Parts: sequence; structure tokens; C-alpha cells
Amino acid sequence: MNPDESLQLHDIHLPTGADIWPLAFGWWLLLVILLISSALLLRSYLRQRQMRKHKTVILKEFEKLVNTLRNNPSNESLAKVNTLLRQLAITRYPRSEIASLTGGDWLHFLDQSGNTHDFSKGPGRILIEAPYRSGKLQNLNLEEFTPMIRRWVSKMAKKGNLPNKAATISEREL
Repeated sequence: MNPDESLQLHDIHLPTGADIWPLAFGWWLLLVILLISSALLLRSYLRQRQMRKHKTVILKEFEKLVNTLRNNPSNESLAKVNTLLRQLAITRYPRSEIASLTGGDWLHFLDQSGNTHDFSKGPGRILIEAPYRSGKLQNLNLEEFTPMIRRWVSKMAKKGNLPNKAATISEREL
């Protein structure tokens, strides 16, 4: 008997490689983590972009009001600045906290939220004193007043979510 005839051997078959599909649990977990982190990063980026846009709109509106105040330093133009500050505060804080503030309480809120004392003990006092003065404003130091307001507006725009309402502030609403 021929040794080749008694053993009917087949060729050697190498095992196939591991299939990529279906994915193992670890890969699914990694995919979920990547998707969630990508969504959070995108949301954060879009929120930051929206806040920068709102801040730009608000600062442009403020610059218009400052130019009006420089050209016509009256109680009316100062009241528009005060209204812009109040509208911005209402977009950042609950209306129930802001709407009732007047006089010293309003200045104290501006100091507290802006981390300063310039409103109640500095040039910001003009915001509550001006309505009781007649005619053009005297002794309004715009070189101190304007940067103080700009810093407060910038801080409010940086602090958190500004809703779309902040971007729609226009002079006709003031």
C-alpha cells in the first residue's frame, strides 16, 4: 500500500483574520465618548462665537450712545446709556431682581456685578443724579465715565449666556 493513498489529507487552511464587524464593546464605548465630546466642543464653540457677536453688537450700540453723549451731553442721552445698562442687566439676571432697582440700589448692583466701586462712589453717580438736573450736564467726565461703562458691559458680556435678546437692542428701543 502506498502511504499517499491510505491517508487522505487535505491542504492546511489558515485561520481567517478577526472581523472588524461587529465591534467589540470597548470600541463602541470609545465611539460614544468621541461623539459626546465632539458635540460638547461644538456647542461650546458656538456659544462662545455667539457671545462674541452679542458683545460686539452691544459695544457698538454703546459707542453710538457715547458719541451722542459727547455731542449732546443731556439728561436724555445719559438716560439712554442707563437704559442700555438696564437692558443688558436684564438679559443676564432675572427681571424680578433688576426691574425694581432704582437710585443707590441700582448703583450698588452695578458695582457688585462689575466688581467695582466706580458707580456708587465715582463717576457713575451721574446715572442717578442726572435726572434731577436741568439742561445740559455739567461736570460730566467722559474720560472716566466711558471706560467705566465699557468695562462693565464687557464683564457682563463675558460672564455667561447672553440670549438673542441682547443682540436686538437698538436705539429706537431706547
